[in-house]
Amino acid sequence: MAGPVVNFAAENMVRRTPDHIVDMDPADLDYIRASLAAIDQAFGIAASPDIPLHLVPARALMRRLVDLRTGLKPETQEQGVILGRLAGAILRLDTAVAFDKARRK
Repeated sequence: MAGPVVNFAAENMVRRTPDHIVDMDPADLDYIRASLAAIDQAFGIAASPDIPLHLVPARALMRRLVDLRTGLKPETQEQGVILGRLAGAILRLDTAVAFDKARRK
């Protein structure tokens, strides 16, 4: 049975994230933006979306963060540290999603 290993916890997190824009604290958006920019530079890929983060639906942003976190393999210690920041970005978005769900009840 060959194929990609699925991270069920990460996939569940993506699936429970709503597919609409979620209001986020500006500091949280800045943290996520800085984390993606660091990935851009350290790994030489386009990790940041082409549109402003506050216009990206939460599920699309969560999918991007989770895919980067699970898909990139650091080759240097610096890349490992930068990749580790994505855990914080994912947590900030997940917290904003929880507040959004509580507000909508």
